[in-house]
Amino acid sequence: MRASRKYLTDTAVHQALLLADLTEKNNPDHAVRLLLNEVLQGLAEEGWPQAQLQGGARIVSAEENYGLLGYDSQEITLGSEHTRWVDEHSLLRTQTTSQIPAALQQAAQDRQPGQTILLAAPGITFRRDSRDCWHCAEPHQMDIWVLGDPELASHENLLHLVGDILKAAVPEKSWVYSDSPHHYTEGGIEVNVLNEGAPVEVLECGLIAKSLLERLKINPQQHGGLALGMGLDRLTMLRKGIPDIRLLRDQNERVQAQMHDLNPWTAVSRLPSIARDISLAVTPGLSEEVLTERMLQAAGDCSDWIEEMQVKGRWHYSSLPAQAIERLGLLPGQENVLLHVVLRDCSRSITTTEANALYADIQAAMHEGAPGAGYRMDLSKA
Repeated sequence: MRASRKYLTDTAVHQALLLADLTEKNNPDHAVRLLLNEVLQGLAEEGWPQAQLQGGARIVSAEENYGLLGYDSQEITLGSEHTRWVDEHSLLRTQTTSQIPAALQQAAQDRQPGQTILLAAPGITFRRDSRDCWHCAEPHQMDIWVLGDPELASHENLLHLVGDILKAAVPEKSWVYSDSPHHYTEGGIEVNVLNEGAPVEVLECGLIAKSLLERLKINPQQHGGLALGMGLDRLTMLRKGIPDIRLLRDQNERVQAQMHDLNPWTAVSRLPSIARDISLAVTPGLSEEVLTERMLQAAGDCSDWIEEMQVKGRWHYSSLPAQAIERLGLLPGQENVLLHVVLRDCSRSITTTEANALYADIQAAMHEGAPGAGYRMDLSKA
């Protein structure tokens, strides 16, 4: 059964449409745009076709974002767990791949035998996601699809494309890959850049699936190619050595001064963090992504303070002693979730009073148990 959908408010949609897209041309350009330009220039210098840039609306249809790309209508991806729905048929795009089907059809119509066409679709996307130094709810991506004759679709050519992209984006770093199936590719792989020995996922890719071409009324006997989607935020962070994805949008002058080039990041004083565990009575089975979204909504204007949130444990009503159930205000059928929430502002120290107030607001907003009940944090130890 398809997960139930939760629709965004008009205010939330308006805010999403106003949020700056760091891939767009500006004065001066953001590092994210500078990096995508270097990738496209690097590909051209390696002999790939000049990119045909694809634009697109932030609000797209479910057919564009999912259906044409081969997602089953019953998949959990289509539910409110991961997708920010605007209404029954439209959503804030979760991937820049939503811009590709129409562009691919036009490219197949225009392409002559022996010709290769490279499509590049950069832009902001909207997710329900976890919260840590590598994740945010509005990441920037770029899809690169190369359409040519059927023989272009080979594993060798795919690795060649990946290598040329990463040589331009993060020239000093090594990378590894592993198998990763996708809805619209064959022979799909996930690529991780090694950052101080630790793998960081930066892109996924594969050969354009014949099933996708057929769905788009493109003859796979005449056309074939490569499909790739990359995370521009992460590549920019790896290129510059930026430790926290929130810094890309931070308005502190010392931070902003470093966001208009691709030079190595100079550390701005990392102010101390504040961490608490919050225990909640909630509906069973809420994903970490949904809990994170609810937490960010509860934090309101202070949501940028939240550096990280982790689910430390879950306990069903039936597994807890009566004393704990009463203290939590847990109702029959609910579960107790323990969240570890880390606060840190990139620009100034958060006072203990401010932190305590925010933790209390989060707890009050997210608690679904008995009214007036709920676990009370001991803030005297803060």
